[in-house]
Amino acid sequence: MRRRSRTLGLLLGGCAVLAATVPGMPAAHGQSDEEAVKTIRGVVLDLRGEPVPEARVFVRDLQSNITRTLSTDASGLYAVHGLPPDADYELRVEYQGTESETRLVSAFFERRDNVLNFELPVAAVATGSGLGEGGIALVTFDRVQLRAEFTLPEGIPAPIPTALLLHGYGEDRSVWADLESRLLSEGWAVMTLDLRGHGSSTIRNNEPIGPVEAWRSDPQQFPLDLDPAMDWLKTQPRLDSTRLAVIGSGLGANLALVASGRYPEVATTVAINPDVTEAQSLAGAGQEFNPSMVQIIVSNGLVGLAVRESVSGGSRLTLAADAEGGTPVWLATDDTLDEIVRWLRDTY
Repeated sequence: MRRRSRTLGLLLGGCAVLAATVPGMPAAHGQSDEEAVKTIRGVVLDLRGEPVPEARVFVRDLQSNITRTLSTDASGLYAVHGLPPDADYELRVEYQGTESETRLVSAFFERRDNVLNFELPVAAVATGSGLGEGGIALVTFDRVQLRAEFTLPEGIPAPIPTALLLHGYGEDRSVWADLESRLLSEGWAVMTLDLRGHGSSTIRNNEPIGPVEAWRSDPQQFPLDLDPAMDWLKTQPRLDSTRLAVIGSGLGANLALVASGRYPEVATTVAINPDVTEAQSLAGAGQEFNPSMVQIIVSNGLVGLAVRESVSGGSRLTLAADAEGGTPVWLATDDTLDEIVRWLRDTY
């Protein structure tokens, strides 16, 4: 798909140079004022070669220093017409915090129709993928096909508070059934995600994959699953996309700690049975590990204190009975569910 999009860009980019007109002189005989002005248009694509709707395109006139802002349509297309032909223009594209390189349309070449296509290093996600009601398909930077489910509470006006739920190693998104039901009753929207190699997220580059133990401390594996999930949530109009909660268990708790320091939209976090050493490894040497506003749920107080020392903002340490058996066992009591809901109320 990317190869096809690049070919399309080359074909579109090969615009003919129209007859030159000296700036400041009247248009040539038979040429209307409309023909004398400049148009800049193109398409914005993601890393899969798919169109990116609602990307912002900034067009700056370097002569007047005036910037025009427009958005791509559902097909990823943009166009700006009626530009003075004797000015140079800088263009850049922004989508969910990711920016393109800045490109120049020069008056020197005297093109009237200028086509500039952009490719952003993001995965603009697709819905309605045959996954059932609420099913979402996401694609990571390294082309893992992730599967998730998203559910809205009934009767809650926008903006709706939203939680992303991340399961433990060897589990899948179904482990969150009890907490999901409780959060929906409290007015929260919920996304549950199958991490790479788990559940229905088992394809990368058209090849099957399964979970690998070494990935638990590899910053180039599970942490890459966070970006498309966060991008999708931030594009939903009914959600409070500037304040998100991330709740994780085991491996998911480690990813929740990483997300807390990495994404400014994460307002509060719940980490159930985390491992701070693995979490720091997942953040990577080049990434700042700086979680804040974290509820830590553990069975061992010393483990909890070790996690708490890494938290820069507010935190709450909750001791629970040892829960061998995974996430459903940790969430088997109403007391734990109550603690999570109370934390969200206090910190959101």
